[in-house]
Amino acid sequence: MPDEPTDASGAPLVPETITCIDCGGVAHLLSRPDDTGRFWPGELVAYRCEDCLDRWDLEVPDEADQDIDD
Repeated sequence: MPDEPTDASGAPLVPETITCIDCGGVAHLLSRPDDTGRFWPGELVAYRCEDCLDRWDLEVPDEADQDIDD
């Protein structure tokens, strides 16, 4: 994704894959960026796990959001 926003560590806000919370498998991004090639804070993005087939709908965080652990 061109010029994709990142968090403070440099990781993309909307990675192509995430780890499934339920089974630990790989969940792939189903959603597509808008015409500018980006996802925007507050948008919902969907992932599907390749192992258990669970779907995850996650909100794109604001680029300035901090970890809750702080």
